[in-house]
Amino acid sequence: MRRTRLILILGVAALLLGAAGLWQWRAHERDGSAALTRGLAALDKGDARTARVELMNAIKANPRAADVRAAQARALAELGDGSGAQGEAERARALGQTASQTRAVMAQALFLQGDMQGALREARASDLPEADAVPAARVIARASLALGDAYAARTALEQALALAPNDPENWIDLGRFRIAMGDQAGAIVAADRAVALAPGNARALALRGELVRAQYGLIASLPWFDRALAANPDSVPALEQYAATLADAGQASKALSLSRRLLALDPANPRAWMFQAVMAARAGQGDLARKLLDRTKGRLDAEPATQLLRAILHMEDGNAVLAADTLAPLVAAQPDNRTARTLLGRAYYLNGDYASAASTLAPVVAQRDADPYILTLAARAQEALGERAMAADMLARAVWPVRPATDAFANSRDAMLAASPPSSVATARDNIPYIRALLSTGQPEEALSRARALSRANPGAPDAWLILGDALATAGQPQQAVRAYEAAGNIRFDRDAALRLAAAWGRVGNPARAGQVVQLFLSQNPNDVEAQRLAASVAAQAQDWRTALRMLRAVRGQLGDNDALLMADLARAALESGDRAAARAYAAHAYRLMPGNPVMADMFGWVLFKSGEKGPVPVDLLEKAVALAPDAPALQLHLGQVYAAAGRKGEAKLALARAAAVSGFPGRQEAMDALAAL
Repeated sequence: MRRTRLILILGVAALLLGAAGLWQWRAHERDGSAALTRGLAALDKGDARTARVELMNAIKANPRAADVRAAQARALAELGDGSGAQGEAERARALGQTASQTRAVMAQALFLQGDMQGALREARASDLPEADAVPAARVIARASLALGDAYAARTALEQALALAPNDPENWIDLGRFRIAMGDQAGAIVAADRAVALAPGNARALALRGELVRAQYGLIASLPWFDRALAANPDSVPALEQYAATLADAGQASKALSLSRRLLALDPANPRAWMFQAVMAARAGQGDLARKLLDRTKGRLDAEPATQLLRAILHMEDGNAVLAADTLAPLVAAQPDNRTARTLLGRAYYLNGDYASAASTLAPVVAQRDADPYILTLAARAQEALGERAMAADMLARAVWPVRPATDAFANSRDAMLAASPPSSVATARDNIPYIRALLSTGQPEEALSRARALSRANPGAPDAWLILGDALATAGQPQQAVRAYEAAGNIRFDRDAALRLAAAWGRVGNPARAGQVVQLFLSQNPNDVEAQRLAASVAAQAQDWRTALRMLRAVRGQLGDNDALLMADLARAALESGDRAAARAYAAHAYRLMPGNPVMADMFGWVLFKSGEKGPVPVDLLEKAVALAPDAPALQLHLGQVYAAAGRKGEAKLALARAAAVSGFPGRQEAMDALAAL
């Protein structure tokens, strides 16, 4: 009995305790304190999205709780909602919380809205609590960098790291600062430190993914973005970077899927709509691309990619005026963006503004490797201005069958830049344009001296190594240029590094290494048009015509059928691969696009001849090509071979002798053999 009575007493006590706990839990739920506790815990874990929902419930239960409003401001700021964060911080202050307690979050909210001066005022306020010094310092660094004050940004980050050396957010911000400064190697060190401190931090993993993408390529970076999303499936920045990487890598379906996930999390996310617009444009769905781009609500209009896409869509609409208005600020901000400059020149030309077209295209025309389309467009603009001699010179360059080597330096601004050396030899932003100006104005020794000093001062900056390689190549030191380009590529293996390195290996007589570089770059960036064209050229030199044809067809899939040189290259690759019908179609189309170009005339005539075409047409086309460019030995070789096949031995000997007389011509031995056989 006594034992039974004890059990009953204990049971009643347990029920009373349970009832009390239930009553207390309900009380906490009613007054919002439980939701606040869960929200703060989620914030501490970096899960701002969950925190926002919990804090909304807390606000609903107790809308006049200042501490809940302040916590919600933090959550909204972490989610990138600057105006929402500012509103909650202001409500917290109105409900009695002192301004000092919300300085850091208010600074972040103002920064997110583009009010840099306001953000700095809040973050530098004298009453800022010591506990908020680190996040405030990060805001100071970001705002200062946005205002162009790199020294203040660096100082603020150093302060944050001194106060909290094991805070991964400080290392993430340091990494992004170093990227902005061009110190790619330093950024990698900072990102590695952030990941080591917080292996499950999605922002740190996404930053490392961005750096791997630049250092090794698109494909190599994908596992890092997978890790970031595994750590936080709702991380909007990680989703944005992952989707952009997949789109550039040609994995459109996966990119589209991620953009839909982004919109499910953030229905107004402008980058998600931008991704979809770009994919629609690449698929030739212009109307859909315009509708999707409109959904960005203009929030990305200041970004170069958006400006270029809008301009392309305006041109497709036949509205060259709007295209020019869109492209002009882009070209002003990025004067070396050849694609944007060419498109702007065409827009001006279509608008009848020939003077603007000529001045816009001038820097590209000044480059030795200017392509025939740009030269022809510039020539038409000069003709409209009455400058017929200048137009004739441009047209002569456009029809010349051999394009010179790439010129990375020529620019109409170079003479002016070369006259004003930067005060310091260690700043990349000032010195790289200056060194390019020195190179293009015939001052290679001074350019090389300054480039060496720049690379010594910035060993982690790939651009400093690239300009050193350019200076060494111009100074006639190709082997040293290879080493400089390799140093750049080891830090950031992008298109500039890859194409320069491949060309440098070619100049030192190692085409196999050049091909390896191109293939490595293409393995990571499978949709890069310039690399595909270079890979096709390398394959052609190795007589691997099927690979060349495959690469050229990939280029055609992206550029379309209006590039005459591409069509001529396709014709040759198809002919050498044994597909004569395709070769004839490509060659005929190339000739229709540019009938006055000797390359197109030669290729069409040669393909017809090799395809067994009877009659005078092949000979007429090859004679036209030689008449347009009599000093081109490849054209003389083809004409001589066709004359020989037609039994016109005297004319064949003359043409073949001209081809054989050119030292260094790759087909010289073939010409000599053909002469000997006559």
